[in-house]
Amino acid sequence: MTDAEARLTVDWDRPLQHANFYKAVYRPAVLRARRMFPTAALPAGLRFHSLRHTYASLCGEAGISVRQVAAFMGHANATITEHIYTHVYKKADHADEMGKLGAMSRPAVARQGNVIPLRG
Repeated sequence: MTDAEARLTVDWDRPLQHANFYKAVYRPAVLRARRMFPTAALPAGLRFHSLRHTYASLCGEAGISVRQVAAFMGHANATITEHIYTHVYKKADHADEMGKLGAMSRPAVARQGNVIPLRG
């Protein structure tokens, strides 16, 4: 195995050497991807840290709770995660939630017909 190949092998039992990984693996991969897929939205200055944000955003979009994502990310508490990824955890459409609240205000329909509603 050559020295270059050895740098490409990631030993997950040891801490990742960010500078080495960035220089030997990440940056060349981004440059190659930009050459291979020129229409892809890969900015020239795409940072390694951007992958962390992508991962957390995808977790949020998949419905994983903010507390669980905080644990995945190593954040001290869920408030940090929620603050950084507020855009992921905000819902533009609250129809489901409002429907559930509306259902609570309707009287239950009696199956046997022996219940008389007190309100109209």
